[in-house]
Amino acid sequence: MACGINVQNNKKYIYYLHGRIIEIQGKNAISEEYGKYEFDSIVMALSAPNHVVIAEVRTENVVYNDYANKVSKEIDSLITTGVQPTDITIIGASKGAIIASHISNKNLNPVNYVLLAGNNGYQEQNNDWKFHGQVLCIYDLSDSIAGKNYNYWKNKENYTNKFEQIELKTHLGHEFLYKPIKEWIEPTRKWILKQEL
Repeated sequence: MACGINVQNNKKYIYYLHGRIIEIQGKNAISEEYGKYEFDSIVMALSAPNHVVIAEVRTENVVYNDYANKVSKEIDSLITTGVQPTDITIIGASKGAIIASHISNKNLNPVNYVLLAGNNGYQEQNNDWKFHGQVLCIYDLSDSIAGKNYNYWKNKENYTNKFEQIELKTHLGHEFLYKPIKEWIEPTRKWILKQEL
């Protein structure tokens, strides 16, 4: 019986929360400015033999808080079945990162978060997030939409066990999260496994 428990606990549960363009155009979304959103390639890059990747395609006009509540309840359910919080990672890209931030604010379990391009002045002025868990923030200096660092959130009251940031200089702008480039995929994989860079 102990074997069965260990097998379950060796699994990594990964939620991938995509950007807003997929809500509008669907899984095969193409941006005039940034090109194709490589949704399937990203999911494949996050996959591994012991990884369960949950990558639901949201529909248009999803309310941040409602969706965050839904995922937060699913996290609670996984933990109730014996999954360790550090075996759960929420990866959010752009609007997905905003949803992930809402989850980290409301869910008290020390799960892992990877926030890709989810901060700017608007978010700082309009949210009062207090993050929980192990948070990794990845932003690109060339991103005119959400290329701001997370110092505001790191220095603000929060309940994180770890709070790390990676500044990218890909010159891709917001497009960097449209594809599974190694600059963000590799640190994300490390975070999933060990919450270390």
